[in-house]
Amino acid sequence: MLSHRDLVDSAVEAGIDAADVEAAAKQIEEEREVLLETAQIVNARKKRFLQSAYTYVVVNAGLFVIDIMSGPGWWVQWVLAGWGIALALGARRALMPDQEQLRARARRRVARRSRGIWEKQVRKEVDRAIQVGVDALVDAASRKLSARKAETSEPRRRVRVEQADAEVAEVEVIEPSERKRTR
Repeated sequence: MLSHRDLVDSAVEAGIDAADVEAAAKQIEEEREVLLETAQIVNARKKRFLQSAYTYVVVNAGLFVIDIMSGPGWWVQWVLAGWGIALALGARRALMPDQEQLRARARRRVARRSRGIWEKQVRKEVDRAIQVGVDALVDAASRKLSARKAETSEPRRRVRVEQADAEVAEVEVIEPSERKRTR
């Protein structure tokens, strides 16, 4: 069995552009995804129809028994007929779907799914970029504070301040150094 790389290499040797082969491979993969999605939609519809048919039989059997027990004046046939029409429409949709509508729905689902994957990748890249930016900002601020602290290695003194509500706070007082005034 040929790998994708072997197929591309063989096509290039035969004079076919590698980009054309890649485009064809992508198209085949997209078509495969649409076919799988179509099968999933049909299977889900069939399952839903079978569940509805089972419910129809069980509920209407119970209603039939109640109708027989209640005596003359049959009414269960109206329930059977109304629900039966709805069930027949569901059967048509599940067992004989319109192929064009089905493929269009499958294409929309595949597109929505790939758009969701793309959005997740973009979100991940944006989050990573934000994190790198924040890290760089914190690093730059740290270097600047370190440089400022090295420049101002002036003696500092601490003052203890007691407030009326019995809180004690220690405040660091920075003595201004002699500044050169130029005028």
